[in-house]
Amino acid sequence: MEITIGDFISLLRTDQYIEAIYLCGGCYKLYKLLVEFYPTARPYISHEEDHVITELEGKYYDITGEVDGADFSAMTEVDRAAAEGWSFGASMVLQVAECPCCGGPIVV
Repeated sequence: MEITIGDFISLLRTDQYIEAIYLCGGCYKLYKLLVEFYPTARPYISHEEDHVITELEGKYYDITGEVDGADFSAMTEVDRAAAEGWSFGASMVLQVAECPCCGGPIVV
């Protein structure tokens, strides 16, 4: 039984932070994962949003599921080279808890 790309993406969302990671720096890495399982998938980019989505069989996807690809264009080699350097870990933090003493965020 072959799993649809939408179902595969749903299975990836096993934790509340997964969506944040793949929306804020990891979107191109999501495409690279998806193309391993769906070899005809292609990456599309929005330069306004600095966001990559994956096209498969005329439909577009990111970690949230199926999305509108109207404002996206096929990635060039220059786009791909730039996106290789994108990383959630290098540019974002996660609040993992609140300090029991002061109530401030504990972040990583």
